[in-house]
Amino acid sequence: MNLWFSLFMLLAPIKTESGQFTIYQDGKKIGTEEFSVSQRSGGYLALGHTQVSVDNQTFDLRSRMELDQQLKTTFYEFQSKGNIVRLKVGKPVSELEYTLDGKIQPHDVNFPADGAILDDNFFHHYLILLYRAGAQETTIATFVPQQMTLGAVTIRPTGNRTFEIETSNVKLVATTDPDGRLVRIAVPGAKVVVER
Repeated sequence: MNLWFSLFMLLAPIKTESGQFTIYQDGKKIGTEEFSVSQRSGGYLALGHTQVSVDNQTFDLRSRMELDQQLKTTFYEFQSKGNIVRLKVGKPVSELEYTLDGKIQPHDVNFPADGAILDDNFFHHYLILLYRAGAQETTIATFVPQQMTLGAVTIRPTGNRTFEIETSNVKLVATTDPDGRLVRIAVPGAKVVVER
C-alpha cells in the first residue's frame, strides 16, 4: 500500500462529499443509493436514500446519522413506508424507539461505547467505517437497529486501496480512489456489486 495514502487515510478528517451508488445483483441493476456526508457543528451528518427493486417489490429507504468529531454515532434514524427506527446514543443507556404502523415502542439498549451503526441497507455506512479505521486493521463493535443485534466488523487493508470488511455473516471487498473516496463494494456471497 502506498505510504502516503496510508498516512492520509489515518490522519485526514472525513471528507465532505455526496454521491450516488448504483447497486447490481447478478449483473443486473436493482437500485441506487444517494448519500451525503457533511460537516455540522460538533461533527458530521450522513444522509442516505436507497431505492431498490427486487422480485416485483420496491423498497424506498432513508437514513440520517449524526456523528461526533471522532465519527462515533450520536443519533440514527431509519425510515421506510412510515415505519421509523430512532436511536439516541447515551451513556450508559441509549434510547431506541420503533414506530410501526403508528405505534411507538420504546426500548433502552446498551450501545457499545466505541460502537458504530451498521445498517446494510446503506452502503455509505461502509465509507464512514473506512474513515474510522484509517489505514490499519481495526475491529469495531456494531449495532444493527432493525434487528436489535450487536456484532463486530473487522476492516483489513489489503493493498492497492482495497479493504476487506467482514462481519459474522458477510464478507465485502471495498475499493477507494486515490483521494480515499469509496468507489466500489463487492459482496461475493450475495453476488452484489455497488459502484459509484
